[in-house]
Amino acid sequence: MNLRIAKYLLLIIFIAASPKEDTKKGNEAYEEGNYELAESHFRAAIDADPEFAIAHFNLGNALAKQGKIEEAIQHYMEYSSLSETMEEKALAEYNIGTLLSETEQWKPAVQHFKNSLKYNPTDLETVHNFERALNESNKQEDEQQQEQGENEPPPPPTEYAKAMRQRAEQLVSERRYKEAFDLMQQALQLDESVQNYNDFINRIGEVYEIDS
Repeated sequence: MNLRIAKYLLLIIFIAASPKEDTKKGNEAYEEGNYELAESHFRAAIDADPEFAIAHFNLGNALAKQGKIEEAIQHYMEYSSLSETMEEKALAEYNIGTLLSETEQWKPAVQHFKNSLKYNPTDLETVHNFERALNESNKQEDEQQQEQGENEPPPPPTEYAKAMRQRAEQLVSERRYKEAFDLMQQALQLDESVQNYNDFINRIGEVYEIDS
């Protein structure tokens, strides 16, 4: 279940000249396996143009290669929000699902593969990964129900939970309270560790009610 990364980067290089020199340099560093240098170039491109979608996607790839899961997810989500085509949005959701699968966060992985299929329902690789994640999610849920008591506190926040909190905070800073609240509510259904942020979720809900 490897990330569909290198192919996409090569596609960018050959079909279009990058509008940002730092993005081109980042692509070259990425292809050479120098992910830290690639990260620095992609960050520079984003600093120059925060809405340059490709730089967010490529930065997500570089971060993923370094095991920086939480931040990689955030940049894939930003890429998706800035993208205009269904194929691009599907790719972002696919990579998020893959990262979550690699860390055995199966339940949210299922949701993101499902999101990817909504944008691109004919992608057989995504179908395969969705089915695998769904199967693993069901097994994981059964095991957790057997091991956990009803009154036990939630586990520490996962990388996914942290990423959703960071994304929600960004939306709040933009006064997009409903989107932030809905995002956290969905995350709460997918990852029990999001319960650690219940106070934060409740505050967003209260602000949203006042603001609406």
